[in-house]
Amino acid sequence: MAMKNKICLVLLACFLSSAALSAQDVRIYDDVALEAGWQDWSWATHELNGTGQVFSGTTSIRFEPDNWEGLFFHSTTLRTPETHDRLRFRIHGGPGGGQLIAAALQLGGTNLGSASLAAYLPGGSLPANTWTTVTIPLSAIGAPGATSYDGVVLQAGTGNNQAPVWVDVVELLVNPDPPEPPGPVSIAINPALDRRPIDPRIYGVNFGDVALHDDLRWPVRRWGGNSTTRYNWRIDVHNTANDYFFQNIVAPDPGTLPHGSKADVFIAQTFAGGGEPIITVPTIGFTPREDGRVKRWGFSQGAYGAQQMDECRFYAPNPPNWCSADSGNGRCDGVANPNPAFCQNGRITGNNPADTSIAIGPSFVTQWMSHIASRVGGAGQGGVRLFALDNEAMLWNSTHRDVFPSPLTYDGLWSRTVNYASAMKAADPAAQILGPVTWGWCDLFTSAADAAAGPSCVTGQDRQNHGGLALVPWYLQQVCAYQAQHGVRLVDYLDVHYYPQGGVDGLDASNPGEDPATAAKRLRSLRELYDPAWVAESWIAEPVYLIPRLRGWIDQYCPGTKLAVTEYSWGADDGPSGALAQAEVMAIFGREGVDLATRWVAPEPNTRTVDAFRLYLDYDGNGGRVDGTSVRATSNDAEDVTAYAAEDGAILRVLLFNHDIVAREANVAVASLSGAGTLYRFTGASPLATIGPVATNATGFTIELPARSASLVVLPLGLFADGFETGNTSRWSTTLP
Repeated sequence: MAMKNKICLVLLACFLSSAALSAQDVRIYDDVALEAGWQDWSWATHELNGTGQVFSGTTSIRFEPDNWEGLFFHSTTLRTPETHDRLRFRIHGGPGGGQLIAAALQLGGTNLGSASLAAYLPGGSLPANTWTTVTIPLSAIGAPGATSYDGVVLQAGTGNNQAPVWVDVVELLVNPDPPEPPGPVSIAINPALDRRPIDPRIYGVNFGDVALHDDLRWPVRRWGGNSTTRYNWRIDVHNTANDYFFQNIVAPDPGTLPHGSKADVFIAQTFAGGGEPIITVPTIGFTPREDGRVKRWGFSQGAYGAQQMDECRFYAPNPPNWCSADSGNGRCDGVANPNPAFCQNGRITGNNPADTSIAIGPSFVTQWMSHIASRVGGAGQGGVRLFALDNEAMLWNSTHRDVFPSPLTYDGLWSRTVNYASAMKAADPAAQILGPVTWGWCDLFTSAADAAAGPSCVTGQDRQNHGGLALVPWYLQQVCAYQAQHGVRLVDYLDVHYYPQGGVDGLDASNPGEDPATAAKRLRSLRELYDPAWVAESWIAEPVYLIPRLRGWIDQYCPGTKLAVTEYSWGADDGPSGALAQAEVMAIFGREGVDLATRWVAPEPNTRTVDAFRLYLDYDGNGGRVDGTSVRATSNDAEDVTAYAAEDGAILRVLLFNHDIVAREANVAVASLSGAGTLYRFTGASPLATIGPVATNATGFTIELPARSASLVVLPLGLFADGFETGNTSRWSTTLP
């Protein structure tokens, strides 16, 4: 009995010891340097080995809290207050004390919240000549509930100069009452079901760094956007539209024009890197003037009166010597003494399009096609095959209103399609044409004319005059009706643009939207692409159901049309949730049957979103790509962990995305694996890397998924190989209008 009690006591001691080890305080700094897993990203004058004042050991951090500068301790992994809920440190105010300092948490470079130390100091002020222990709940500095973070900041609370302080023994304290961890998630994969070929052209981009293209070999690069609507290929001049003062911008002269233009170089570089270019051709009817390759602008202040902003004031107080003060933004609201002849409802109207542009027709485009073919061959000889009918025509009355002030109608859009696409097909029957290149939610349903009349942007008199049919179905109907009558398919790809609304698209460079609420909403918004029950958390406020909706329209109104999404964005290049969302968008495109997609724009080199693309285009550093056939993969907790799979002969690639801010265990059920797999992964804090082998058994495998991570498991597949019947099946119905 005594021996048994002794064994029980030993086991209890071991259990308690193990429990203590699993829940220890986390040291960030304790003498000389930061602890493992932490990096010094401070932007203040400081020393990690200061000796002026020391709480313990031999050194402390000397910090000058001046001019809003701060100490920034960056964690290489995401952390959560579920495990550690308080920040504790020791601080010495020197001989004077009273310094103003705040504590904050960060995630992905975004401040989550902050609080002044005053509330946690005796008497509300930093004492002099003594060490003070400060303990701050993380909930007070930006981490309510279970928010993740990757940075701890101590920052000057003033823009003035202050005396130095010393900081020592910085640590995160164990949460004494952590929530119950979530249970394992169950993933089921069946390579025999929901089989759909994955077109590798869904991994494309707009423009992009050439060296990165040579590295990743993007399958498609698009020459598109507002600046291409009025591109003049003959003189290599484009117009910036309302993005920048409606200016004609002249490219450097290669001395060989029209050969050697920016477009020629783009095409050559795209082919050289193993990609296929999409060239946007103008159908707006205008292009920059050809009487001299000079800078021009659409809204002269001298001609049309004072305006809200001009190019030189844009750079105030130090405008560059090349700016043009006469180049206005076309807005006269809030301007003293506006010219009544031109200022109407806050906008300059009645300006002369000839200030910047000349009229063109289909021959301008077909001559460009001939020029391209003379350099790289025609569409059927390995040259450029993909041509887009301009860019976002239903926004021309805004983006290009200096030459196209009236909102476009259903009939105006279709007449341009007929005029230009028929000429292009006659010039090169092998050309593949993309249209109508919509801008977003509204012009899936109706015209710019209806949107301008309001109050709705999805219906109106123009739509009612066309049988009440939404614009895209009507457009598709016209495409197939024309083909039936003339034997020519004018549009081969239904081309749409889609950006999730509600601040999650990442296009605002000043706000990457990586605060906890926006990051979570961004990952939820992915369901707008496929889920008929998901209501968009934005002004749209209804199910978007984008890809099945579009495929349903194609099947009903013009079967055989392919689907392209040539502009989209789901987050900033270096945002943790943005990169995760980008990676999952491409998995969704593959599963739901998108034929071609190009992100706006290509990510900048050395950003986390590059890892999202590399996961599909070169996950192993040896050209490993995610391709083949999408197959069924389901999760019993799809709000937090999503799953996708692709079978390629004897290889099964499983993609797992953990949206949760804590690690999750996934039990993946898939039969007939013939050996161990290999794991590749990136997280918000770590780049894409080979993690190592994944053990399998007769029923599948189990894997740990870090918080906010994208994981790819490449597995040898035994029984399930080529030979399944391929069909365009979907997990969702296509019953929405």
